[in-house]
This record gives sequence, structure tokens and C-alpha cells, in this order.
Amino acid sequence: MIPIDWTVPGPSPWYLERPSAALKSAEGTWTWQFAHGQPHISGLSVLTSPRGEPVLILDFQCYVLPLEGGRVLLWHAHRGRPEAPAEPPHIRFALLRLSTLAPIADLPAEAAQMRQRREGFRLASPPEATFEFITTVDEGVHGFSAPEAFHSLPDVLVLADYGPSELASNHFDRTSRAIFDFSFAREHVSVLPQKWFNTGAYDYGYQWITRVQRGSRSGQIVGEGVRLGTFRLDPSGTQIEEWLRRDDFSHPERE
Repeated sequence: MIPIDWTVPGPSPWYLERPSAALKSAEGTWTWQFAHGQPHISGLSVLTSPRGEPVLILDFQCYVLPLEGGRVLLWHAHRGRPEAPAEPPHIRFALLRLSTLAPIADLPAEAAQMRQRREGFRLASPPEATFEFITTVDEGVHGFSAPEAFHSLPDVLVLADYGPSELASNHFDRTSRAIFDFSFAREHVSVLPQKWFNTGAYDYGYQWITRVQRGSRSGQIVGEGVRLGTFRLDPSGTQIEEWLRRDDFSHPERE
């Protein structure tokens, strides 16, 4: 196995359960708590302040990227739903400053309402800035206009579905996964469909890409996935150039 120095987050709750996921600021250490088996908050990730107060609730598939100065970039890719055709799939970003996060008074009630509304995450205080990008776009480069607070952020690779809304629904027999390469400084995003995955013989209910990052030297994208392994993409960013570690998976019903 070729080692990778991962510097990017993976999805909640799995990657947040690692000790390295704790956040540091001038106020102290902010830690993640997980309520397994508790009504309304089971499976959720809860960020607690150095004083032990809950300040942020995350549902599944949220990403948390620590920044300098006690700031955090949070994002969640919201998939389209057949029961809400007018609601397009989108990526929702929130820029947070840890020192300004207010305590959540009624955690179970707020968590239940968050899930009912499919918000992805919830705060008791407004974030520093927010930005949403609708993902019903084609392969290629697209411009956008983000709040000024985002302009100083580093480039970010985001995994989400792309293309027509009907392809971005929760169907496990097909997928339209892409890497969205956001440059906030230049206000454009490159959409890189993962053609190897979208047209591959994969079980999309059990196999999925979890995180991706650019190599510091080559600039090529490396990634990993559940029941997939780790891989390096070719210069196009859409096809596998080399498997660094294979995790071959066969669903029992398909053996």
C-alpha cells in the first residue's frame, strides 16, 4: 500500500470519530460526541465546546475542514428527492468561527427538526457566511458568485452528484458522481464526473467514494472509498490511473 498524507476531511460520522478530528482554537479543544441508539439524535455528530456545550449538529455525509484562526468550513451535498422535484440538488457551504458558536439549548428537538427538514446541519447562531451551489450542471468549468468571506479560502474538492435532477436522486442502481473542484478565489468550479465509478460494475448502496485530494507534487487527485480502496486518478480527473490499494467487494446477493 502506498501511504497517503491525508489533509482533507471525510464524511460524518465515520471520519469524525477519529481523535484527530477534534478542533483547536484559542478557547481550547472542541470535541465530537456521538449518540448511538438515542431517540432523534442517533447517528448524528455533535460538536461540543471546551465548556462541554453542544454548538453544532451534523447529519450523515457532512464534511468539516479546519482553517486557520479558529475558523471552519463546513459543507453538505444535498441530493434531489423524487417527492420534491422543485428542490434542486445542491452543495451547501457554511463558514464558521468557533468562538462565535452559541450553545444549542434543546438538542433532541433541534436534531429532530433538522432531520425532518433535511437540512444536513444545524447551528444555534448564524454562520459567518454561507454559499450554495446548484449541482444540476454539466461536465466542465462554471462560474459562480460567492460571498467575499469565501474569497480567501483554499481550493476545495467536493464529492456530489451532477447533471439532471433525476440522476441525482437516491437510486442505488445508478450514480452520477462527480468531483467539484472549487476555486473560491477565482470564483469558478470544475466539474469532473467520476466516469470509472458511474459506469462501473459497483453496488452503489454499499460502495461509495468518501474523500479526494490533490497530490502536493503531481497535482493529480487521489481518493478512497468504502469497499473500494485507495486510488489515483489520471490527469483528466475522471478515470482511474492506478489503484494504490484494492478493497474488492462482492455483495452476498450478487456472489
